[in-house]
Amino acid sequence: MPLLELKNVYYEYPHTNKIALDNINFSVSQGEYIAILGLNGSGKSTLARLIAGFFEPLKGEVIKQNGILPGIVFQQPKEQIVAGIVERDTAFGPQNLSMTESEIELRTIECLSVVSLVDKALSKTFELSLGQTQRLAFSGILALFPDLLILDEATAMLDPDSKNQLVEFVNAWNKKGHTVISVTHDLDEALAAKRIIVMDQGQVIFDGSPKEFKETKNIFESIFGIDGEYTSFKSLNSEKNKSAETSLKVQELSFSYGDFSVFKNISFELKKGTLVALTGPSGCGKSTLFECLAGLKKNQGGKIYALSRPVLGLQESEAALFEPYSADDVAFGPKNKNIKGKELFERVKKSMELAGLDYKKYGNLPIVSLSGGEKRKLSVAGLIALDSDILIFDEPTAGLDPVSRKNLLASFRKLAESGKTVLFSTHRFQEAEAADFRLRWEDLISKREENSDSVLGNLREMNLIENALMLEKISKASSVFSSPEKIPPSFINSLSAGKKTFLFLILFFVSILLPFPACIAMIFVNILYSILAKSPLKNAFKIIARLVPWIVIFSLLGIILFPVYEGDRILFSWKMIFVTPRKLLLFAASFVHSVCAIFAIGTYIFTADERQVMDGIAAILKPLTFFKFPVRSVVLIVGIIFRFIPLLLDEFSGIIKTQIIRGTFGNAKGIKKIKSIIPVFVPLVLQTIRKASCLADALTARYFK
Repeated sequence: MPLLELKNVYYEYPHTNKIALDNINFSVSQGEYIAILGLNGSGKSTLARLIAGFFEPLKGEVIKQNGILPGIVFQQPKEQIVAGIVERDTAFGPQNLSMTESEIELRTIECLSVVSLVDKALSKTFELSLGQTQRLAFSGILALFPDLLILDEATAMLDPDSKNQLVEFVNAWNKKGHTVISVTHDLDEALAAKRIIVMDQGQVIFDGSPKEFKETKNIFESIFGIDGEYTSFKSLNSEKNKSAETSLKVQELSFSYGDFSVFKNISFELKKGTLVALTGPSGCGKSTLFECLAGLKKNQGGKIYALSRPVLGLQESEAALFEPYSADDVAFGPKNKNIKGKELFERVKKSMELAGLDYKKYGNLPIVSLSGGEKRKLSVAGLIALDSDILIFDEPTAGLDPVSRKNLLASFRKLAESGKTVLFSTHRFQEAEAADFRLRWEDLISKREENSDSVLGNLREMNLIENALMLEKISKASSVFSSPEKIPPSFINSLSAGKKTFLFLILFFVSILLPFPACIAMIFVNILYSILAKSPLKNAFKIIARLVPWIVIFSLLGIILFPVYEGDRILFSWKMIFVTPRKLLLFAASFVHSVCAIFAIGTYIFTADERQVMDGIAAILKPLTFFKFPVRSVVLIVGIIFRFIPLLLDEFSGIIKTQIIRGTFGNAKGIKKIKSIIPVFVPLVLQTIRKASCLADALTARYFK
């Protein structure tokens, strides 16, 4: 009996007319290594999810051997992380399989070693680079030791060394008798498999060996193109490019997060009308450099000069899309520049086609119906539509099929030939070779500018882009939900996780339950609590000062909504609003309770990292296990909350970055500024719903029940 068999499988997504899978028939035997290939939107990811058991076919059937354990690594790594600490994320799946503590620890160390993240075991997951996050997602599924390992573009964000390590591991895993299905756009990965399945428009059009695949020229070339195509992207005017006008000049640029230096004294120049590739390992700082160039982050040293403000296409395409329909999203930026009518239509159409999306086919399609690769192309189109002199793309080809990658590079070449300066990052050597110039990260961080006093000509100094300070505020908001990197030694910190959590809960609930005026005393108790924890009081006072207007507003709402009882003395009345002594006491109590709660929560977070919070809750609830109370589920939910809040703040930050780049806020002030922020919340709500759905999928993939 096959390990897995698909018979006449048909599927289309709800509320769409798009057929995702159409009459799929094939079987998978124990120990096979299958590569699934196809262009973007051909149904590969849908097939992978269906095999993993995330949904049932509308027609046909999927037959699996009893007891097999599938494990899937999704296309978007951040959507598969379920814990706030690296080691806890890898351990999550084995915990759900009811393994012993020693087995869980062994698997966690082993799998983190495989993906080279052992040194990050105690790090916060939201602090990882996208490449590191992808490795962590891989580690979390490997820890399940699945009978069927399904990889959906699992190496898309990795540098060559990291990718090769994972591919070698997959090969070794398969040789031990494990079954592997790999959805990929990489030729080397495909040829490493023993069997290749090719999909087109939801159907299987090829099923055979790698040798047969290479010999079937029409299908092979439809997926990977013709050898040597990248050389055709080279500019014919390479000598002329060297003497062209400088469009961007970077002098001794440095950036750090606190005490951690990301890069130091980087210098380089870009010429007008050139295509430039930046290469470097995952997590080295390429994305941070790009955000500095685009004015989204403030560099700690050095200067940036440019002909005009560079615009940046973010690595995560999902954050760059916030309109319901494709053409509307591409039109968003030009509209903010007051482009209208026929000119707007022509720009949107041209930008979409340059990015590889036919306007007639995709213009009126809902963005939610697009595949991951199609969304990436759409985000590129939105940036091209801004018509900037300098365009920067962060990993623009990640997740694209080979033909789409080549077409996109050809579009970049057209932009360069029209006089634009195009800078992009990539992990693929061929793509870097297709550029006029290649910037190697290792050279940038070691080389020094020889002629720092060169003539700047028409270049002007670039500072932070307007409204970029909003991003700093979001970052500070994120830090409120996490403990500092180094918790100072103190009386509170010397307590065990259980005692620390118990003390916090007592202080918190007493603070908010005591009536006025007795609750005033709790302000001083909470200040003493902060002092004993060595938590900076000024931080708490700053947070309270920022929240005072909101506290007052909600307290006043209490006055308005709280009923008037018989016998209450009315001090003031206006229309339907009545002020009584009882309501004033309610207002005062609400205000004091809020201040106490902020002090208590702030101090607890300052002294307890995620591990201690979860261990503390587990310790307090442990007696309830005698009554079969699901203590572990409660603890895991707390851990998921720790993961979800920074995830949403990160999503919000990505949306804000894109909105700033595409001119949403402009020079608006006062009421206009508030109105300009409103469009941010619609995509944030939609993304929150989507992230919640993805998190549910991630929990399902780790067998959480």
